[in-house]
Amino acid sequence: MTHIEIWVYPQCMASAVTGPLDVLTVANAVWAIRNKDAEFPLFSWSIRSLDGLPVRTPAQFSLGVDGAIEMDSRADVVLLPGIYVGNGIKGLLETVHNLAPLMPLLRQRHANGCLLASNCSASFLLAESGLLDGGQATTAWWLERAFQARYPQVALKQAEVLVENQNIVTTGAATTYLNLAYHLLERFAGHDIATSVAKTLLIDANRASQMPYMQLMEMTQQENQTHSDKLVHRAQKWMRQHSHLAFRLPALANYLAVSERTVIRHFHQIVDTTPASYAQQIKMDIAKRLLETTTLTLEQIAERTGYSDPSSFRRLFKRHSGLSPAAYREKFGPVKRHKKGVGSIAATATATTTAASAATAMTSP
Repeated sequence: MTHIEIWVYPQCMASAVTGPLDVLTVANAVWAIRNKDAEFPLFSWSIRSLDGLPVRTPAQFSLGVDGAIEMDSRADVVLLPGIYVGNGIKGLLETVHNLAPLMPLLRQRHANGCLLASNCSASFLLAESGLLDGGQATTAWWLERAFQARYPQVALKQAEVLVENQNIVTTGAATTYLNLAYHLLERFAGHDIATSVAKTLLIDANRASQMPYMQLMEMTQQENQTHSDKLVHRAQKWMRQHSHLAFRLPALANYLAVSERTVIRHFHQIVDTTPASYAQQIKMDIAKRLLETTTLTLEQIAERTGYSDPSSFRRLFKRHSGLSPAAYREKFGPVKRHKKGVGSIAATATATTTAASAATAMTSP
């Protein structure tokens, strides 16, 4: 039996606690159905806090606990739920600072062979403890710049949904707690059980990249919080205003009344990229919004983002998002709504019957 401890703390996300526990509960149910003579479930768990007291989450949901975190625990896994970032990067870093008492506990557990697993922004706790130094990790895609600025010694694999390195697992943005739970099932229960649970709960076990979800808007908000370079701010605003035109560095430098070399130097220092690459990111972000909310053709979207060649635009879009424009629209575009005729009603009835039969089969002795 694998025992998992979930450590809770102020500002932790409730879903990153209850979600994985729901997955483990279903895994135990599937295991019990297939192994009627088993004496123990596949997984057991406990919820722990530093002081052994309940924790109130940002959603004003009170999480009960089984006690305080103990030095001599024999847990196989410690799971760290994501930290709420609604108060900005500054609020996140304050929370991490306030959780300094967790750091020696994390180091001790890791030294004892315990698997450490973090969801979303909880990767900051692992990085703060020093356990990620010289290794690889991921985190919420929109925390990339803040993470890299604070922990340059960690190789951030930002596009990845989940990274395991030296018995430490980190995951991407919030709902990747499902991918983390699936990963734990595969590791401790096997592929067959993991697949059955994933199908039952509709977990996308093949979601391997955060790239299609990335948006420049949130990245820009981070930059606004982490730098005060007026020249770069003016350049960013100009780029957004001229996103429908092909980017020209001389035109930007002329607007800013500085040399091209000065613009390039400021962008490298402040946002760690070139002006051309940053302008391209803006254009790709706008293209995403158009694919999500309109029925414009590929040619029209390319034209609105300053690209005269739709083929070049298609290649750039796939490089930036990991999906072709058509695949991106299929995944994130407007929901197709059809009038319910006889055929659709019959299809709905058939789907409902099939789902009910599957659920009955899973839970029947």
